[in-house]
Amino acid sequence: MTLVSEKNILKCPFSNNKSFEKLFEFKKFPIYMGVVEKNFKPEYKNMTFNINKKTGSVQIYPRVPLRKLYFKSHGSGTIGSTWKMHHKAFFNFVKPHFKNIVMEIGGGHNSISKNLKNKNLNDKIKLITFDPNGKKINKKHKLIKDFFHKKLVKNYINNTDLVVHSHLFEHIFEPVDFLKLINKILNNNGKHIFSIPNLKKMISMQQSNAMNFEHPYFLEESLVDKLLLNNGFKIVRKIYFKNHSIFYETKRKSKYKNLNYKKYTANKNLFLNFYNKIIKDIKKIQMIRKKINNPILLFGAHIFSQMIVFGSNINTKNFDGVIDNDKNKQGKYLYGTKLKVYSPSIIKKLNKPYVVLRAGSYNEEIKKQIFQINKETRII
Repeated sequence: MTLVSEKNILKCPFSNNKSFEKLFEFKKFPIYMGVVEKNFKPEYKNMTFNINKKTGSVQIYPRVPLRKLYFKSHGSGTIGSTWKMHHKAFFNFVKPHFKNIVMEIGGGHNSISKNLKNKNLNDKIKLITFDPNGKKINKKHKLIKDFFHKKLVKNYINNTDLVVHSHLFEHIFEPVDFLKLINKILNNNGKHIFSIPNLKKMISMQQSNAMNFEHPYFLEESLVDKLLLNNGFKIVRKIYFKNHSIFYETKRKSKYKNLNYKKYTANKNLFLNFYNKIIKDIKKIQMIRKKINNPILLFGAHIFSQMIVFGSNINTKNFDGVIDNDKNKQGKYLYGTKLKVYSPSIIKKLNKPYVVLRAGSYNEEIKKQIFQINKETRII
């Protein structure tokens, strides 16, 4: 994770323009996408989507302070075959570029340190990882349990061979400051390699994990390209991992470009369509609940379920709980609700249960699992 700066100012990350209009908002939304103990007192904030009138960049504002937002890890990116394939593919994408001093930002569960240990590549590099919730995996590598910021990297200015991060850039509050700092710590031949979610694809497919308090900017591919080129990076290559992620290999360069970004109409239409589909979907779930007495469970102790509950103020009594494959979440409660989290195996005992599944790229693998447990389950 990173704390290059935590300015709480509504401005376009591309142009610094401060002229915005509100697209829509979800009122009193939980600030944390995870689980807590039963009696934990949650916090809520209006989650407001804004669009810049000049460029069309979209962001959520006001924001939640980072120390509250990430007061503990919520296990994202740890469970399921899609994430396992992503981590393997991204490591193989980065692997040819390991040498000398490597800086990993927000290693989390896709830790380079862990992979290097497994591949016996420890002696090739000096690895420094920034992760406030990180755990020491490898004694040969340095873990800094803090956010990535300029005061902590002063010894690495113009001295780093490779900077790596995965599904981190979309979390950054000041993306331009972030890119400039990375450019500053790289040496002349330094590489900057990272993975980001394919946010445009996710928004078009109505995936609620695309943007939220943790992902405040709509960092779609063309905007990321322009931000890189405008802040001292050359894009060497990109590859696409399913509809899930985009892998970037970039290198430091001395010449900066001055590109424009103008997508007001396209992005406004995209997001209003996203919002309308979510509201329509929630109303559909409400109608089904009124017609049946069968148990209904939400899948995913995460934003997927929070969006269903808080996107239109559904009474949580309409649901019989949440199921999730993460054992660390089971037995706890979905943040902001009184919904208990269970293992998916609970549906084996239920008679024709219904499961609300809105897990985006992970839907198919989850459906397969659910039907293996109880073939009479109905997926909503």
